[in-house]
Amino acid sequence: MGIFNSTLLLLKEKKASASMILELNENLKSVGILLQKSDYGRIIFNDSRNEEEKEPITLQESHTDEEIISLLCSWKALGLLSYRHINIEFTFLINYISWDDVYIQGLEISYQLSAENYTNRDHIKNNVLLKIIEFTNPLLAVGSIGNSEDEFRVELGLEYNLDYIKNKKFDIDIRL
Repeated sequence: MGIFNSTLLLLKEKKASASMILELNENLKSVGILLQKSDYGRIIFNDSRNEEEKEPITLQESHTDEEIISLLCSWKALGLLSYRHINIEFTFLINYISWDDVYIQGLEISYQLSAENYTNRDHIKNNVLLKIIEFTNPLLAVGSIGNSEDEFRVELGLEYNLDYIKNKKFDIDIRL
């Protein structure tokens, strides 16, 4: 499958999932970041805190963005959506995270490390990652560009991830 780079965003406050994701989606579209609806576009649901699972859904071109977001928000633990941007060679993922199965509390943005993506790392940082950070105005945003050493483990919970990043420096390192 390949090596992925990840950036973790922790929101300043817990948010209602549907309205937050709908607003973010509109902002993403304004800078050319679009939901991937075909060719591997799918919703992969996170396991809930009590380890309930939900089967992935393959998206069709006929799905509207609102339908896709509604499907994602129908699951309390939320999950991953695939996106496309001209500066990233393959689709990239945004994992919408709830550590309490009630509110969205964070995002994890991941993309595959490839020679082209390594060459375009500044474009990816400036035109994708920093734009998403700007749109979400998080309490914290950390991740490395062109370096796959970061191993955020969102499924292990918020405390694990806060401890992991506490004394580590990242290429993107915004902490309020």
